[in-house]
Amino acid sequence: MRAVEGSFKTGAWCCALLAAAVVWADGSPATAGEGHRQLSAHEHGRGSLGVVIDGATLVLELEAPGADIVGFEHKARTKAQERAVAAAKAVLSSPAKVFDLPAAAACEANKIEVSVTHESAKADDHDHGGSKGKADKHGHKHDDDHAGAQHSAFIARYALTCRDTARLASIGFPYFKAFPGARSLEVTVVAPKGQSLFEATRGKPRVDLASLM
Repeated sequence: MRAVEGSFKTGAWCCALLAAAVVWADGSPATAGEGHRQLSAHEHGRGSLGVVIDGATLVLELEAPGADIVGFEHKARTKAQERAVAAAKAVLSSPAKVFDLPAAAACEANKIEVSVTHESAKADDHDHGGSKGKADKHGHKHDDDHAGAQHSAFIARYALTCRDTARLASIGFPYFKAFPGARSLEVTVVAPKGQSLFEATRGKPRVDLASLM
């Protein structure tokens, strides 16, 4: 898997991400809570993943639009939607259903947190590929779920301890099989030999980290 923007130099962003990830893994309260949070503009089908490898610690933070995970953006309104959210959170709480890590690295999860955040949607906050009043190619009605309504994101954070992080040569993503609405992930990696930005897709669901380890 190629890096979509190549390597980039260590800077304030990298240091902040590393510090926050390691502190959280050591037991600090998570900043992502159930409820409202400032969400960045998002595109349905596209999520993001931050990966930090520091010593024996592997920390991952996944953020994906609600539409990718459960097929709708608003808060659950029916019992069926509540069950869909609960089922999705159960899947996200099982790292093996989201990530495929090399067995040789011998990684074990020691902390997992999954939450759903909501905020009021603005007209220009989404890229749906359609026009108001019509369903886009993912079947989302813009005048139902998006015009002056809400959008949501599932946030999943994982802290793992690995016996040999040097063997973390790649990460695969069964995530795409678990969530049919997901099409791609922007993967930002901070590792011992540098940082890089990758893209994992449904068609190519594996990121090669060998050059960073």
